[in-house]
Amino acid sequence: MSIHIEENIKLAPFTTMRVGGNARFFARVKDVDDLNDAIIFAREKSLPIFILGGGSNTLVSGDGFSGLVIKIEIKGIVYKDNRVTASAGEMWDDVVRDTVARNLWGIENLSLVPGTVGGAVVQNIGAYGVEARETIFSVEAFDIEKSEIKTFSRDKCEFGYRGSIFKKNKNLIIVSATFELAQHGAPHTDYEDVKKYFEDNRISEPSLAEIRDAIVAIRVKKMPVPPIGTAGSFFKNPVVSAQKYESLKNEFPEIKAYPQGDNTYKLSSAWLIDHVGEWRGARRGDSGVHEKQALIIVNYGNASAEEILSLACEIKNDVKEKTGVTLEEEVVMM
Repeated sequence: MSIHIEENIKLAPFTTMRVGGNARFFARVKDVDDLNDAIIFAREKSLPIFILGGGSNTLVSGDGFSGLVIKIEIKGIVYKDNRVTASAGEMWDDVVRDTVARNLWGIENLSLVPGTVGGAVVQNIGAYGVEARETIFSVEAFDIEKSEIKTFSRDKCEFGYRGSIFKKNKNLIIVSATFELAQHGAPHTDYEDVKKYFEDNRISEPSLAEIRDAIVAIRVKKMPVPPIGTAGSFFKNPVVSAQKYESLKNEFPEIKAYPQGDNTYKLSSAWLIDHVGEWRGARRGDSGVHEKQALIIVNYGNASAEEILSLACEIKNDVKEKTGVTLEEEVVMM
């Protein structure tokens, strides 16, 4: 076995929230052979495994992880016509930036979303009116049980809101993903913040590069600046029935919601947390709610995972009590 297995590695530096204890065992995998070796090691020692990418959507407990943490560092980007195949360990925004530079449309609204390509696919990331699944052509994943690579077409990936078959089936580890992009595309500028950006800058027909610039500017303005730790959006946007939405609208006329086309509405968690709960800027020691974006819980320096979860629980209970709506965490708990 050629892979190097480390022991008792502190996990906090490998996550953007900057909290968490140690991994009993830790392996960096650079290719499929490394990945297979790591799985064999875990199987021989009857260890649970946790797959770690960029650590941007992960909250590690203070107890750490008693099994093997596999950090995916498989790299490589290949272009063929309008398709780009990116390895799971590539940073997502590096891929977005590169596709925009090549004048390929499709994922520009997902600019500056943190994390790796693998994480982006697992979570089916979405932002400013676009989801990753819209451009995914296929995904290659390592099947732990059969020790082989399987290829999944888009339809077989079972994509849903912030989810996929890879999130549900822990035996599948993403190795790469192929995206089908376009040389000519229509800009997605209907999202409120994006629309306002172009109106303020008096740009009526934005180019692909200008769309990326806009998304980056909007995100930079809202996101915490290091060394403040964050896991990005902490909660998903809840989906409710049309009847529930009308009831909430009667009580909160300014509520933000988006019709889903199936007699349901997706509510803005940020709006609920900010305007119903008035949590934006709240702080509990070194854990707090970001002052510029209520959907983001932050670590100001020395917060523990348990303190962050306690704050999240307070927020959930408050929103539930005032609206009857249950918020669900988007962040993955280790």
